[in-house]
Amino acid sequence: MYEYNQSRGNQGAKPARKLIGSYFGEKILIYAPLLKWYLDHGMEITKTYSFIKASSHKAFAPFMEAVSSARREGDVYKSKAMIAEMMKLVGNSAFGRSGMDMSKHTGIKCESDDKKIEAKIEHFTFHGLEELNDACEINMKKRSTTTASTSTSIVPTFSIKKWTLIALTSLSVVRIRFKTIKPELREYFKQHKYDWFPRDYNIKVAKFDRRTPGLFKDEWSGDAMVSLSSKNYICYLPDEQYKVKVSAKGAQQGHGRNEDVLNPEGFETVVRDRITLQGNNKGFRISNL
Repeated sequence: MYEYNQSRGNQGAKPARKLIGSYFGEKILIYAPLLKWYLDHGMEITKTYSFIKASSHKAFAPFMEAVSSARREGDVYKSKAMIAEMMKLVGNSAFGRSGMDMSKHTGIKCESDDKKIEAKIEHFTFHGLEELNDACEINMKKRSTTTASTSTSIVPTFSIKKWTLIALTSLSVVRIRFKTIKPELREYFKQHKYDWFPRDYNIKVAKFDRRTPGLFKDEWSGDAMVSLSSKNYICYLPDEQYKVKVSAKGAQQGHGRNEDVLNPEGFETVVRDRITLQGNNKGFRISNL
């Protein structure tokens, strides 16, 4: 894999906006617990613009407990599995909705008249255009944007997760194995292990913590993985507890579909022989628009 990536060089590299770690920042909003950790580890504040006063309590605790409890019941009772899956979507959508950037929303209009198309293009909200046979699909920015949702859930969630992650990695935990922890911090890690990971000293508490928010869960364990891109990978050679895990965005996997290419040999062939594999999706229906 390393030789393959080296041979490609900069081929296919595209600029992308990603979350990064940085040692400096300007006009950024920092949650109080994360700020305290930064200050304890040498951060210097050069200028303060404003404070947001808040009371110290869990504002969304009832909602969080409702989602977690429903998912735990789904693990125990198969009759409630559908409700558990629904509550998972409710929890994720509540989080994602509050973090949505409404300023990037656009509207789509279809026009076939040349004069109307020219008028749309010359308008100050014009964003893009795509030709569709004898018509055009015109992408227009919003004249005004109203942000109704607050950031009271998205900012603390991201900040606390980052605080948890950097506090853990500061112990030099590479593979979450005891021998990879700095010797002087091993006792600290033993005392605070369950602040980061689910409890594992018996089956009952392990199942309970599996649905506890904020902990790092073991999603898959094995000995081999081929990753071609984001959301396009295969994990194999697992132990008795785990199965082969395949992710191929856009390719159907149900009912044995595309299993002739979505296997370890197929993924290894892409890297080794530098070829492109193709699969087939079924079930699409064409309707008159």
